[in-house]
Amino acid sequence: MRWVAPVALAVVFAWAGGAKVADQPRTVEGFGGLGLRHPEQRAVQVPAVELATAVLLLVTPVGGAIVALGLLSVFTVLILRLLRAGVTAPCRCFGGVRERPLGWIAVARNAALAALAVVTLVVPPG
Repeated sequence: MRWVAPVALAVVFAWAGGAKVADQPRTVEGFGGLGLRHPEQRAVQVPAVELATAVLLLVTPVGGAIVALGLLSVFTVLILRLLRAGVTAPCRCFGGVRERPLGWIAVARNAALAALAVVTLVVPPG
């Protein structure tokens, strides 16, 4: 299980970052719809960090898991703040693949991904 968790996380982060890069205009639109400042810059920064995290998870799983936990925490806090503010724009967490409005399922997904990161940190190699 120790290697499955970081590989699964790497796939998710690579998919999320790659989808944002592949459809940059919709990524900018999505970040703007969420009310994020400087959506053009965020549309470059966020996928770059996600792709770097995917690589890090494969090269050094523990370090990657720590970074992934940090990112997932930031993303989850942002989602919770947006939900509290009544924002219902599409998340576009995976680029333009889904048009589903921002919701609690994104929080649950992030919790499940965070659990994979924790598994990477606590399950001994072997």
